[in-house]
Amino acid sequence: MNSPPFTSPPAWLPGRLVLGGVAAGVLLLPGWEALASARLAELALRSARSLAVLTVALLLAASLGIASALMARRAGRYAEALVGFCGRSLACVPVVVVAWGFVGWWIGAYGWPVETLLPAQLPELRSAWETRLARVVWEYLAPAWVLALPFIGAVMDAMTTDAALTAEIDFSLRARGVPGGRRIWHHHLRQMWPLFGMRMESLCLIAPVYLIVVEDVLHFMGWGGWMAQGIRTADASQLASGFVAGGMLMALLCALSGCLWRGMPTSGARWRSLSWQPWLLWALGWLALSRPQAAGWLFLGMAVLASGGAAWWDAWTAVKAELPLAAAQSLGATERDLWRAHLWPVQWRMWLAWFVWSCAHLLLWGTVVLALRPELLHSLGAPLASWLAPLAVATPQDAARTLADPTALLRVGGSVALVALCLLEAARIIRPRSY
Repeated sequence: MNSPPFTSPPAWLPGRLVLGGVAAGVLLLPGWEALASARLAELALRSARSLAVLTVALLLAASLGIASALMARRAGRYAEALVGFCGRSLACVPVVVVAWGFVGWWIGAYGWPVETLLPAQLPELRSAWETRLARVVWEYLAPAWVLALPFIGAVMDAMTTDAALTAEIDFSLRARGVPGGRRIWHHHLRQMWPLFGMRMESLCLIAPVYLIVVEDVLHFMGWGGWMAQGIRTADASQLASGFVAGGMLMALLCALSGCLWRGMPTSGARWRSLSWQPWLLWALGWLALSRPQAAGWLFLGMAVLASGGAAWWDAWTAVKAELPLAAAQSLGATERDLWRAHLWPVQWRMWLAWFVWSCAHLLLWGTVVLALRPELLHSLGAPLASWLAPLAVATPQDAARTLADPTALLRVGGSVALVALCLLEAARIIRPRSY
């Protein structure tokens, strides 16, 4: 969620995502016979429903995140730093805790309706078109709001972080007499718009994975529910068709993003485009089918490293470009001297920051895995398994107990968010920056 210094998206990203989804489906299930025998009409309808939820959630996250970050920027740098920290904290809350917390608060505490779980009882207005429309709208808005909550924090963090990468033009705008509101909402936002577009492109690869948990908890009949069922039953045919549909979903989201913010720079390196693939979605499928289970956890770790590897390489390249290597060589320094005095002191900090960042994201994605495959909890060590046990809601009895008393789930979710936030803040401190 909290991305490092990012890399530019590759050219023709929607097409690459479609081809990647098809390739993952074929590798997961060799041969097209079983893939073609899947319920494609039902999957297409589910994918359309999920696309509507994802679009609404990302638009909510973008609008609320931009508004919060820019109002904080106008209030001053301390307010901007506070909003960025709050955004990182919100983005670190596990999505399973957000989903079950919403259900426990909305239904358990107040008894308010959720159309997929507890429909509203309105017999006298059942036939009115206004009631039917309201039911349909709320059926889509409930998962969209739950999904948008962690992404609002991610956008707040991204906007406050990217503000430091833009040129400082506030003094010149003040000298020209430009009002404060116009400086923030026109000039500064216009500068950050291409960077924000890249962030939204990366969120389009993460949002469908979070949607699987949200739809599973809310029993929403979409693509995420299809994937959750396939992951739980380890159905290779269902997972393969879900990979193909997921690639198309992400391609449509990225195409819509490209229409909204044009002018984004694209990466020309072919190997960097490998990081712009839904590795975490594919890791969930391989976790469901892997035997032994330790191999699945290893694939999840490799997926986390692959998803952020190109961005960290770009960050290292930017830092390396500003080291005084040429000056040291002109003074007679050898290659060994350059490595010992300049490269190694910076490079080990970069590697350590990448490792700490990966540990934080591996912890957050591990909560997603446990929410979908609770039986994998036994493959972890005893202290870790006992700590994360409330996140593994395996039976209807566990769901009823969580709904009746969600304090254990919220307590574990808060501790996971705190540990992940501390690791991310440590990575931010350790990582050397370019100037």
